[in-house]
Amino acid sequence: MLRRWPVFAQGLRDRRRSLVWWSLGVTLYMAFIAASWPSIRSAPGLADLESQMPESIMALMGASGFSFSTGAGYVSGELFGFMIPIFALILVIGTGGAAIGGAEERGLLDLLLSHPLSRSRVLLQSAALLAFEAVVFGTVIVISLLVASPISDLGIDVTNLIGAVTGIVLLSISLGSLALVIGAATGSRGIALAVTGSFAAVTYLASSLSELVSFLGTAKWLSPFWYSTSGAPLVNGYTWWHGLVLAGSTAVILAIGTVLFERRDLAT
Repeated sequence: MLRRWPVFAQGLRDRRRSLVWWSLGVTLYMAFIAASWPSIRSAPGLADLESQMPESIMALMGASGFSFSTGAGYVSGELFGFMIPIFALILVIGTGGAAIGGAEERGLLDLLLSHPLSRSRVLLQSAALLAFEAVVFGTVIVISLLVASPISDLGIDVTNLIGAVTGIVLLSISLGSLALVIGAATGSRGIALAVTGSFAAVTYLASSLSELVSFLGTAKWLSPFWYSTSGAPLVNGYTWWHGLVLAGSTAVILAIGTVLFERRDLAT
């Protein structure tokens, strides 16, 4: 089967070690956070400390709309509000930027396209690779927390966990696809990472501060983070139609990228 997907297969061989190390590192990080919960829960003054934190700081941390006094709230604030999305985005955006833009910078794209592969197949198989990475990464998160929850008495709901991770996986695939398309359109890994990273930072702020800054109330609907992490899905459940928005935006990005890559003159 993989013979029909040579770009995907080669990319998987090239990145399998980094994916393993990323997964291991995040698993250890989550284990540390989970193991800290029993001592955090019993710490005096936790509720008072939480109430004294400014709303803007809590929003920037992705920790608004729930309480740290529960295991799910603690994990949501420590992991799902900021750190886990960042880990996933660094991994998948890096894959997207390197797939075509990075290959062209290294002088490998001409060699790749000399094989009987259309440009659209190259782009879509590269998209499949970053989607696979995102799904594997998400699966590692789910399994790790399913193991840690009963051990540390986190009380995490399985459905909420799957929903929260689904939102992050779809977010990373969407932004990873954006990096892939920019790299394919420009032939530059650096431009792909810079533009996608800047877009991610701006839209994260738009989503996080939308309840505190009036003019961002409308801008949040343009933020992929809003459709991924808003409403504390680990605590309150994921809004599943948000996932359809992220999946649809990814499809549009890849469709535009396919047209741009097919029409682009690689000799210039």
